[in-house]
Order: sequence, then structure tokens, then C-alpha cells
Amino acid sequence: MLWASAQAGYYRRVRQLAFFLCMLVLLSACSGKKVPELEGLASYYAEPYHGRRTANGEVFNTYQAMTAAHRTLPFNTIVRVENKVNGQEVEVRINDRGPFIKDRIIDLSLRAARAINMVRAGVVPVKLIVVSQGTAPRHTASGTLINAVQDGASENLHTAEDLVVSLDKGYEGATQ
Repeated sequence: MLWASAQAGYYRRVRQLAFFLCMLVLLSACSGKKVPELEGLASYYAEPYHGRRTANGEVFNTYQAMTAAHRTLPFNTIVRVENKVNGQEVEVRINDRGPFIKDRIIDLSLRAARAINMVRAGVVPVKLIVVSQGTAPRHTASGTLINAVQDGASENLHTAEDLVVSLDKGYEGATQ
């Protein structure tokens, strides 16, 4: 009888060890970094933006650049864009802000749009996968390092000046 109880204790410990090993494997599988994925509509932009400065200060070349505009991803983030209609993919670098149309998640350069065969359709459903997060600092068009936050934008000069005055009152050292 003593032998049977010792054997039962042994098997209980083996089961506990197996359970903990399984839990360890499951937890280690969950700890990996998740690659951000987004789904939505993509469009492309070309003229009249070709030759103008993008939000990060680069000159936009819709015919040669494999670039895109996204509302929130950091500049220089590399994104794989998959056209969900035909399965074609392209990798682009985020260098601009937009799109500013409801339900659209990315605006591609014309060259990138051609690479996934979406020019005729104009707008297609896509899946975005972040390949690498952008880390480069932002610069103005003249090359000056940006160390600021835009507090507002206005088409009316007087409204903009009023905003600057109110910010100067609230924040010492705020500049235009």
C-alpha cells in the first residue's frame, strides 16, 4: 500500500510538471511582438500634389516614389500594403499625412498604386502590415529639425494671431 501512495504522488507531480510546461509554452508564444495590422480603403494621389512638399518636408514625386500618406504612423515607417481584391502587395514608406476622407486609411503614390493594380478602381480595400516603425527625426522643408507641436491651423490670419496670443499667455516660451 505504501508503494501505491508513493506512485500516486509521483504521477501527480509529473502531471503538475507537464501542466506547468504547457503553460510556459503557451505564455512564451503569446509574448512575441504583434505586428500591427490595419484594414480599410486605400486611394492614391498624384496631380496636383506632384512636386509639392510632403508633411515631412520631402518633395513629392508620385511617378517615382514608393511612398504613402497615413494619418498617424510615424514618418519613415515601412508598410506592406496588400490589395485585398487581387492579393498584390507593395511596400511603401510613410512620408505624408492623410488621407482626410472618411473610411480611407492610406493614400499611395501613383507608382505604388500601379504596383498593386489599383489605378483603374481608384479606391480598393487593403490590409496594411507595419514592416518597420519609423524612427528618423522630423525636419522642415529647409532641413531644420522640428522640435515642436502644431497647436492649430487656420485660413484666417486674425484667428491664427489670436491663437498665438492666447498660447503665449498660457505657455511661457511658446513661439510661432
